[in-house]
Amino acid sequence: MRHFRATSLLPVGLSVCLAACGPGLSHDPGPVEGKALEMPYTGIFSVVERDGYRVVDIEASIVTWGGTAGGPPQRARLVLVPRDIEPPALSGELAGASLIRTPVERIAVNDHPHEAMLRVLGVEDRIVAVGGSTSYDDDLRRKARSGQIQQIGYGWHMPPTLDALVAVRPDVLIARMADLTHTQHMERVESLGVPVVPTFIDAEPHYMGRVDWVRLMGLLTGKEAEADAFVQMVAQEVDRLKSLADGQPRRSILWAWYRSAGNRWAVTQRNSDAALLRDANAELVMGAEDDPELDTFSDLSTERLLRDATDADCWMIRDPLSSVFDDRAVLSRFKAYREGCVFWEPGKRHPTADSWEVWEMGDIRPDWRLGDVIKMLHPELRDGDWRYLAPETWEAGHGGASQH
Repeated sequence: MRHFRATSLLPVGLSVCLAACGPGLSHDPGPVEGKALEMPYTGIFSVVERDGYRVVDIEASIVTWGGTAGGPPQRARLVLVPRDIEPPALSGELAGASLIRTPVERIAVNDHPHEAMLRVLGVEDRIVAVGGSTSYDDDLRRKARSGQIQQIGYGWHMPPTLDALVAVRPDVLIARMADLTHTQHMERVESLGVPVVPTFIDAEPHYMGRVDWVRLMGLLTGKEAEADAFVQMVAQEVDRLKSLADGQPRRSILWAWYRSAGNRWAVTQRNSDAALLRDANAELVMGAEDDPELDTFSDLSTERLLRDATDADCWMIRDPLSSVFDDRAVLSRFKAYREGCVFWEPGKRHPTADSWEVWEMGDIRPDWRLGDVIKMLHPELRDGDWRYLAPETWEAGHGGASQH
């Protein structure tokens, strides 16, 4: 459901390079001996504890936007060592790993969800560099615009600006990379003494997997208890909402946002975003089997929607940057339009900044998104305010619409 900034700005189901984030691992290094720490939701990383330090293994495939995976799985191994103990030799099963001394105190990030994760842990004051000046958080945005913290470029747009990054002497760069061409830049970052933690939040096979990345941030920052409490809180709220939805009649939903190209739609069909919609007690119209080698959505035509999706009870038709689709001749053929159940996603835009909460907190608060979808599908539950969704008005909601 993250279809996204700046250009969806970059909508994704995207994973990306791990192979050269740091020294990188071009092969499967095999398991590390030690006590496995429970990470119940993620399908991308695992953590083992031994001899007072932690080893984090990350593995993901590169999946293009609305497309397929290319190349073999990409891997990284991180060794998180408290500052007060001697680090292990990076040899044998740790050869090629990146060493990070914890807790990290100076943090560079290049994507909005990283900012959200650190904020919920209460360590946003440790951020010394961000992607740019569009943080949803007022204080971070002010610091970036005043030069108090550096702007290194958003990961969905460009590799980090090295001069700005090195100038702030971060303990770590938490990096989303949106293109394999950024790989050599990450190698350069490591060679300059800045460890890189690659993140692949959108590659998670289940939406709760994205929340588990808060636990990884907790390991890095010494806020493990806070991270565990946050994840448990979200999981409990998701369970509560699922139980609420299960008590309602099952209805069908089409989640197809207009791509502003005249005849193209991004249709959610599988994986993490599809799981969230189904947990709202919904039948996903045009749904498909989960497949980690494919993105969550497919790029389909208006003709395809007219053929297969006109009977959907409800329809999410556009995101914050989509143009309005107002061809009434086409719309009138859809049950959702005729019965008044067409919604769009304003995304809770910041009142004074070019920023949306849905693209920052939305990844780690799936309960907020799930709550909106449940209200959309089940009118009996439409009490309280909407957070990210709203009934479609067929009026442009943002001056930068049609950027998809």
